[in-house]
Amino acid sequence: MKLEIMLTGLAMEVSYLAFTFISPGPGEVLLLIATHAVVFALLALFIWRRKQTDTWRQWKTTDVFAVVLFGVVFRLTLVPHDVVGSDDIYRYLWDGKVLSAGINPYEYGPRDPHLAPLATTELPALVNHPELRTVYPPLAQAFFYVVNRVSGSSVSGFKSAVVLVDCLSILLLLGVLRAGGRSPGLVTLYAWSPLPVLYFGLDGHIDALGILFLLFFLLLMFGNRPLSGALALGVSVLAKLSPLILAPFFLRPTRGVRRIVAPLLTCLLVGAGYLLFLEPTWGIIESLRTMGKLWEFNGGIFAVVYYFCNSNETAHLISAGMIFVFIVILTFLDRPLIEKVFWAFAGLFLLSPVVHPWYLTWLAALLVLRWSTAIFAFLGLSVLANIVVYQFRAGAGWSDQPLLLAIEYVPVFILLVREVMKGEVLSSRAVESVPFTRQIAAPVKDYEDFT
Repeated sequence: MKLEIMLTGLAMEVSYLAFTFISPGPGEVLLLIATHAVVFALLALFIWRRKQTDTWRQWKTTDVFAVVLFGVVFRLTLVPHDVVGSDDIYRYLWDGKVLSAGINPYEYGPRDPHLAPLATTELPALVNHPELRTVYPPLAQAFFYVVNRVSGSSVSGFKSAVVLVDCLSILLLLGVLRAGGRSPGLVTLYAWSPLPVLYFGLDGHIDALGILFLLFFLLLMFGNRPLSGALALGVSVLAKLSPLILAPFFLRPTRGVRRIVAPLLTCLLVGAGYLLFLEPTWGIIESLRTMGKLWEFNGGIFAVVYYFCNSNETAHLISAGMIFVFIVILTFLDRPLIEKVFWAFAGLFLLSPVVHPWYLTWLAALLVLRWSTAIFAFLGLSVLANIVVYQFRAGAGWSDQPLLLAIEYVPVFILLVREVMKGEVLSSRAVESVPFTRQIAAPVKDYEDFT
């Protein structure tokens, strides 16, 4: 197997090295799409080979080390290159600069005259949507501040910090796999996935910080430490808001205050974090409200709802309602925690109005612990959203295209329906019902069973 690891890893590295020779411009986005497709195909072939030969449990320490080392090299290869798929990193750098100057980043938008003394030729000129105040949570802001103090407004410096965090996530995944008695070789599903490599190593997205603490949350739950897990989940939410959907899963079938202690702890921690940045104009929620009411991009089910109701705001309300109902149903299902966490994120992104490809890095990490062919296909097909990015950078408008959405989502839902019919979705005994999951998910019903 060592030879196969080496050959596959080298082929992936050659794909990433291609960015070294590409000139700035729309062609970079086409290279991103091609690289994602090639690397994803290589990863799929590698996984299929392991499944066919049933060799997940035959991994040696040197094999795991080689996979992890390749994963680190992939990420570092892309750090020196300019961002390609998204320019969010310039908002991160700007927020860090503002906070380093002792100014609350939620108080003013980048164009506000109060911030004019901080302006340079690049910042905030390269910040997208400069008319809006920042939307990133308090822990993310603290991360921006620390990186600014260390490397200033350096793009490569920021990406290096993100890659460091992502590498820690790989190590945590190994810890979670070990705690669950699973093959450490499964870390390949994340270490070699093109999503974290491209969207953290190349574009430097802050999701890496949230994923790190989500995995720490799962590791604590394996150790049957629900209160510590609730705190870890709260920290994850303070990096990126999406894990907040997991808080209701802490509700316990007991009476009195004990029933809500853990979810209340998560919410109190998040509230305390935001309270540190509270200012009179409540800019802390302004951009969240705008995005929640109006923004949409690459949403699968949302696009269908929008088509039939012909109202953006109404479609957003319906989408939010569906997500809420789905989480409520998951909360009261007697299912393994990893099942509920995995499908909570899957449902969130399948129902959400905005699904940028880097959002799916959360599922890329969870896929290590709970396999789903449908979600794996979702990760691969999500790169099609970058065609819109290419067209935008080539001078065309920014808008969803029904054909692209159909190509991306229809195969995912076909595979998902197949898994539902086979009893593989939200199964009460995930390990027994999903053959490939036998190497991945632990047959636990709640956090009290993580022993």
